[in-house]
Amino acid sequence: MPTSEMHGRSVLWLRQLIGTFRPDVVHAHWMPFAALGALAGARPLVATAWGSDVYGVSFKHRMLIRLALRRSSVAMGDSRDLMTRLQELGPSSLQTMVVNWGVDLETFAPPNEQERTELKARFGIGPGPVVLSPRGLKELYNPGVVVDAFRQVRAAIPNAQLVLKHGGVADEMKPEWTSVPGVRVVGRIGYDDMAALFRAADVTVSIPTSDSSPRSVWEAMAAGSATVLSDLSWVHELIEDDRDALVAAPEAEPVANAIERLIRDNALRGRIVSSARQLVENHRDRKTELARVERCYLELTARSRK
Repeated sequence: MPTSEMHGRSVLWLRQLIGTFRPDVVHAHWMPFAALGALAGARPLVATAWGSDVYGVSFKHRMLIRLALRRSSVAMGDSRDLMTRLQELGPSSLQTMVVNWGVDLETFAPPNEQERTELKARFGIGPGPVVLSPRGLKELYNPGVVVDAFRQVRAAIPNAQLVLKHGGVADEMKPEWTSVPGVRVVGRIGYDDMAALFRAADVTVSIPTSDSSPRSVWEAMAAGSATVLSDLSWVHELIEDDRDALVAAPEAEPVANAIERLIRDNALRGRIVSSARQLVENHRDRKTELARVERCYLELTARSRK
């Protein structure tokens, strides 16, 4: 079926669905879906961008974003940098809201050393320092750089271990990654297990080429795992290098140096873990963020009924 025909059928189906349920608010996550909502006549429409649906998109997709934003009551995103991109594409009257979906501060809580040891054993991981790469295997997330960096770390710290997490797309895994001593692969797991994995990790690495305030980073920070982050605009909105995380270029040597610093320097790691947890409590509490979204829904509903 041609793409245009599929698109037309999707709009028709969504228009019928809206007519049947008559929702008070339609909230579209991912800008192409927001464009479908706009074409289907969804009102009021909330459009949430997630990053890769805005950064580096084609001319065609930029036109769809412009359409969605012209017909949206509110545009949301999880960083000021992403909001700036949306404001550049949207009308001057566009109402925007920076919302990060937040972290469950009870589930993602820092463990004590005994708990961390038990969590490592739960995943079949040895007692040495654990580095977690949770972002998947797409080229965007630079998994090859993570493995190359870990290879350097492992040469200096022989009991270091790397957990390569993927979302069930194991065919993206390259044999040369899994052949590195100390590398363990974990596929799709449940929410509670993911929280436990963050709590088991001494260090979490997130070094994508492009990104916008990923929840996984905030979850790692909340869970007591010191983070190594790529030097992107969203990072510097709240996170301070050497205080809340270590920021590095997404290249093997600087990433390896940052990981090794965190593993060897217990005082540095402890200070970063403590500061990062406080940052999450102050700015990324899930209850607070969801309450803000709820207020937005109520305001839009009240406005549409006038």
